[in-house]
Amino acid sequence: MGTASFLSMSCSTIRQKLSAFADGEGSPAERATIATHLACCPDCRQALADLDHLWQALEEGILPRPRPDFSQAVLRQITVQSKPGILDWIRSLAPEFPAPAALAPLIVLGLLAGGWMGRTVMEEPPMVAVTSEQASTLEAMDVFTPTPKGSLAQGYLVVLSDAKGVHQ
Repeated sequence: MGTASFLSMSCSTIRQKLSAFADGEGSPAERATIATHLACCPDCRQALADLDHLWQALEEGILPRPRPDFSQAVLRQITVQSKPGILDWIRSLAPEFPAPAALAPLIVLGLLAGGWMGRTVMEEPPMVAVTSEQASTLEAMDVFTPTPKGSLAQGYLVVLSDAKGVHQ
């Protein structure tokens, strides 16, 4: 790039190259053109000076200082947020255990329906006179009942009927 092209450049184009100029980058012709422009333009000279001040400040390591009550404000926030109520504790468990929370009403409904059905099934049938021949036929058909003699289910029904005061 020739010297004439740099002279025709605007200040904004020169300012884009000031960082490279300050770092010593660029060809000798470019550096001479920027130096010539800086000699003629006080605004670009000020921009270069501002850039130098910025680099010096960064090298010095300016440490930000917190406001005086910063520590107390942080401790207050920690104290306020560390006292959750019982509802906060319960809500915190919901994301961890969504399936049990959804199944709980179904389980309760199942238990209620099972209790109702159990009482309905266990009601005493009306007493019917059975002959000995009919009794032996019924006993032979006991294999087809849902609770055959000697099974765990039949034992449960016996215990349940004893609890209700019904004797077989």
